[in-house]
Amino acid sequence: MVLGHTVVDTSQNILPVVLPLLHARFGLSYGEVGLAAALLNLSSSVIQPVFGWISDRWGIQWFIPAGIVWTGILMGVVGLVPNYLALILVLTLTGVGTAAFHPVASMAAAYASQAQRGLGMSIFSAGGNPGFAVGPILMTWLLMWFSLRGTVLLMGLGVLTAGLIHCYRREIEVPMTGPRQRAAQGDAPIPWGKLSGLCVLITLRSWGASGMVVFMPLLLIQQGMALSLTGWALFVFLFFGALGGMVGGHLSDRVGRQQVIATSLLIYPPLMVAALTLQGAMRWLLLAIAGMALLASNSVTVVLAQELLPHHIGIASGLTLGLSFGAGGLGVGVSGLMADLIGLSASVWILVFLPGLAALLALRLKSLQRDIESAAARATHPLG
Repeated sequence: MVLGHTVVDTSQNILPVVLPLLHARFGLSYGEVGLAAALLNLSSSVIQPVFGWISDRWGIQWFIPAGIVWTGILMGVVGLVPNYLALILVLTLTGVGTAAFHPVASMAAAYASQAQRGLGMSIFSAGGNPGFAVGPILMTWLLMWFSLRGTVLLMGLGVLTAGLIHCYRREIEVPMTGPRQRAAQGDAPIPWGKLSGLCVLITLRSWGASGMVVFMPLLLIQQGMALSLTGWALFVFLFFGALGGMVGGHLSDRVGRQQVIATSLLIYPPLMVAALTLQGAMRWLLLAIAGMALLASNSVTVVLAQELLPHHIGIASGLTLGLSFGAGGLGVGVSGLMADLIGLSASVWILVFLPGLAALLALRLKSLQRDIESAAARATHPLG
């Protein structure tokens, strides 16, 4: 599942490298470039809950290899499209494959993790980080040798990975809750109110994280940092953030989900304020610790939603991985407009404190524990 996650995100994240060339080829405006990227983001995130619902009912395991192949083939076509309309059609359809893969793969990773679900889901989530990093590098190399036609090589990567997963299909568990199973379990209702609160928390954290990745380098340059160093600052922030996700997932198995989410998000704003204010070695150290704090709860919130909905793990995964993260990404556009209106610095300080608002919501997650325990008692599969 980790390998599949890496390949899917690698295929999808070639787009930032390819778009400038397509912009020149088709004479696109910046608005058209932004629309193309937004359509891929929306189609790959917003419809994930739909695939999660389908997986809950029918346990459709083949969504995993099919999603990998679909994403690889359609992103392979991107370099061959004849016009802009074909481009946005291909990108929109690509997102469908990504949306099909993530909820079911997340379910499989959750069940494979058994009693260490927090750690297992953090490992699965971390699989996407190399993909986002490798995608642009891989595509840059392919462009050097094959120009835009080099995107077709992604098709082979998708087919090979899907074939490997197909060979291990008997070891992948994606339980379904059909009519008989739901009747036996009492068909517990979905607590939409509590789940919505959790999604708002994830959206605020995702907005703050995605916005910081985009606008922190610009602020550091405004403060006088060299352009080459801003890339390293971003690397430190995200690299240690990925490590923080692993640590947070493991700790959540031992001390509790709510404690990890609330504590990590509460300490992030002061750490980030200090990192953006101080100079020298302290800035780099604080950037590393702040990245760990911000992303420590990434997988923990997914696990919390799965535990809250033990009979609807696909829906829980789709909502938390897709809809909420997608909404956070769209918030970056709002931050860009705010930067134009009130200035870059003020916009970044707002981004710094958004996870702090999420922490206030996290403090209320303790009230979910009773619901989770009662849901676990009704669940067929142990949650650990």
